[in-house]
Amino acid sequence: MLLFLSFFISLSLSASAQSNTDTAASDADPIEGTASTEGPQATPEAMRPEQDADRLTFDPADIGLPALPRPMMSAEDFSQTVTLIDSRLADLEAEAERADAADDGPREGLADGLDEDPDAERAGADAGKAPADEAARTGRIERLRSLRATVQRRALLKQRLGRLEDDLAEHREQLTAIEQNDDDADSAKGLGIEPPYTVSQLDRQQAELGLTEAAEAVAETRLETATRRLSASEKALAAAVRARRAARDRLTAASDEGRPEAEREALAQSLELARLQELLARQQAAAAEDALTLARQEDRLSEARQELLQARVEFLESRAQLSPEMLEQRLEELDDAERRMRDQIDTLLGQAGETESALFQAQRRLADARQNRADDAGPETGPETDRAALAEWVAARQSELDAINSAVDSLTVAIADIDQMRRRWQQRFELMQSPDTEHAAEQLREIINAATTARAGKDEIEGRLNALRTMQLTQARRLREPDLGQDLREALEARTAAQELAERHGRELLETRDALIALLVSMRHQLQQHVDNEPLSLQLLEAQEALVDWWDAELIVINDQSITAGELVTALAMFALVLIVVPLIRLGAGRALRRRRVKDRNTQAGDLRLVLSAIAGNTSQLFVLIAAFYVAMVFSGLASPTVRSWLWTALVIAFYAQLGLWANAAMVDYFNRRRTRQEMRDPSTVTGYGVLMFFIRIGIWISVLVSLLTYFEYPVAGLIGALGVGSLAVAFAVQNILGDVFSSMAIILDKPFRVGDFIKAGDTLGTIELIGVKTTRIRSLSGEQVVISNSDLLNSRVHNFKHFSERRITFGIRVVYWTSPEQIEHIPQMIRKAIERQPRTRFDRAHFARLGESSLEFDVVYYVLTPDYGVYMDIQQAVNRELHRRFQESGIAFAYPTQAVIVHGGPHPIQAWADAR
Repeated sequence: MLLFLSFFISLSLSASAQSNTDTAASDADPIEGTASTEGPQATPEAMRPEQDADRLTFDPADIGLPALPRPMMSAEDFSQTVTLIDSRLADLEAEAERADAADDGPREGLADGLDEDPDAERAGADAGKAPADEAARTGRIERLRSLRATVQRRALLKQRLGRLEDDLAEHREQLTAIEQNDDDADSAKGLGIEPPYTVSQLDRQQAELGLTEAAEAVAETRLETATRRLSASEKALAAAVRARRAARDRLTAASDEGRPEAEREALAQSLELARLQELLARQQAAAAEDALTLARQEDRLSEARQELLQARVEFLESRAQLSPEMLEQRLEELDDAERRMRDQIDTLLGQAGETESALFQAQRRLADARQNRADDAGPETGPETDRAALAEWVAARQSELDAINSAVDSLTVAIADIDQMRRRWQQRFELMQSPDTEHAAEQLREIINAATTARAGKDEIEGRLNALRTMQLTQARRLREPDLGQDLREALEARTAAQELAERHGRELLETRDALIALLVSMRHQLQQHVDNEPLSLQLLEAQEALVDWWDAELIVINDQSITAGELVTALAMFALVLIVVPLIRLGAGRALRRRRVKDRNTQAGDLRLVLSAIAGNTSQLFVLIAAFYVAMVFSGLASPTVRSWLWTALVIAFYAQLGLWANAAMVDYFNRRRTRQEMRDPSTVTGYGVLMFFIRIGIWISVLVSLLTYFEYPVAGLIGALGVGSLAVAFAVQNILGDVFSSMAIILDKPFRVGDFIKAGDTLGTIELIGVKTTRIRSLSGEQVVISNSDLLNSRVHNFKHFSERRITFGIRVVYWTSPEQIEHIPQMIRKAIERQPRTRFDRAHFARLGESSLEFDVVYYVLTPDYGVYMDIQQAVNRELHRRFQESGIAFAYPTQAVIVHGGPHPIQAWADAR
């Protein structure tokens, strides 16, 4: 439907353009009586562009063309017009030569006598007017030359049109002679062939019929081109009429206002140029009309010739003869062609051996050059140039070998086609001598299949030849490079010669394949005359062939671009397929996701499935339509490169918008479900979800917009900078509030603590009661409620005591210096036993760490396997009591800060202490 809509729109635009052109042409028709030189030659009724060429509202003598023939219809009129134009051109060119010859003298006299000549001011004005006269003269000469060329073109078009009319009448007479007379002698006048009629004549007429069908398509294309050119010339004519009227009005206003003579003369020259331009535009419009008439006549002639050839073929099909002598002659021609091709194959195979040897030598030289790259001692670019030439020679030799192999393959296939043609000619002879009606249907089926296979092979051959032609064009462009070295040029020429060899034999194969196809088509027509009741298989085969022909038939032509039935059907099928498949996928996905959601209602494993469900339910139908139209136009081949670029742009825009919709839907679904679950577990943590969703929506669409602009290479840096500067004022005004808001979102997303957690933030120690948008409330140990802004809370170091599973306990023990070494060795074991006796503990280490100032110090580390602070204190108390008891039993004394005074000559302090005990 969209394709038909575009077709009707194009027709409407064409009709509108034609209407505007007609309106513009009608506006140019009325008599213009405001200027004294305008005459009442025009008529008010609308006329054809050919007649518009003679509807001048001014006297041709005003532009130097008196006695201009109007209308110009005969050859004498065109000849007289060309003579007038040549005479006017000769006068203008002579005037220009005189002006150039007299240009230097007056200027020198003016320069020398400027101070003494009383008329110096007038002379200066004349000197300033000379460039304007020169420009006007040049403009008149250019327009007159274009006018002469246009008139000559019209004369040639008239001559061709007359010859086409004669040819059309002759074709119709021949067709009438064939259709109305059964006598061979009378019908021979329409055939242009004298009896007896041969099969070769029948084949020739069928070949001409095929060429005429192709020429008819070309004639239709020329008709469309001529129509567009006529429309453009009519628009140019309307513009020229408006320009001439404007020039006339300016001259009239200058005359009425009494402006200076120099200005009025310049305006008069502009008016003359405008009149010449209008006359030229009218002649060009008439030439375009003649060209359109000629294109229509060529189209009629092509149709008449096609009808005539069709009648000739039908006439000859029942009268053509194939004698044994003719068969023998044709078989001899095929044998000669086969012998010639076999001789060519033998020659090519001999050349292949030489080429392989040359290729091996070239590859060896290239390998030696690469190996000796470090030893090159020539100019800086010399070795590289030599290696490039050697590489090109290797490629040239390889191309020669490939071309020889391709030529051998082409000739081999051509020999197979000749062998098939030999068999088909013998079969055709037997058919024409004694028709076998029993096996005619089977033979016809075989011929149809063979023709289909041959046409497919022909398409493949043409594809290879087109690719080879592209390579030749590339080589030709390289050969035109001026700085190409001699060795490189010779190598490229060798490659070009090899490609021409492959192309020549490919063309030979193509000609043989065309002859085979023509023979099969002729035999098909003859067999169809003997098949009265076609079997079902043959009917299906013919239906398939008719479907293939219809598939490639042109249905619509828009802007000189044809639309075949196959392309249109493919486009509609792809469009419908996308429109059907996408909703089915969405429906199936939605049902499957809903079933899974019901099964996993109370679990979190369905997050991805629910997001996909949200995405499936938020696919825009506009995006689906654009995607379907793009797929239809691209896969069917209907879209030109420009249209394909437009469609891709629209698809990209729609896709980015759809991505935004999907991301927004997924985000809403995700946060809504998370908020629902959080409300059941922790109602206070959902406070910032609304603000968070708002900012995420904005971020999604800004990301989509920036990504889209980046894809189209739009300079987004300036746009982002402008938005940033505009947002700065707002950001500075509410920076504290926004800081707290973003901090609340950070708390929600990062979850450093939750309601009920016991934390320490700075000097504040307590339990979280509420996390708000701007502040967080903490119940301290002393009982009061502490309110802290979210920004201050996140900027401080937060200790969360709820999220640890065990406590690491570190403490030290100090004993006196006079503790014996044996006791020191037993102290770590005592500590370990004291700790391991306690439940929910894990001993880590106990070491004699250091020699203190007044004691021996031991470091102890162990873990309490519970975060409960009360349990920890109970365990630590039991450990201390156990250590105290064991130390007393072992005679180990705990140290306390003491100082000893040493008196020289007295007993050792430790010995004194021991004696005291």
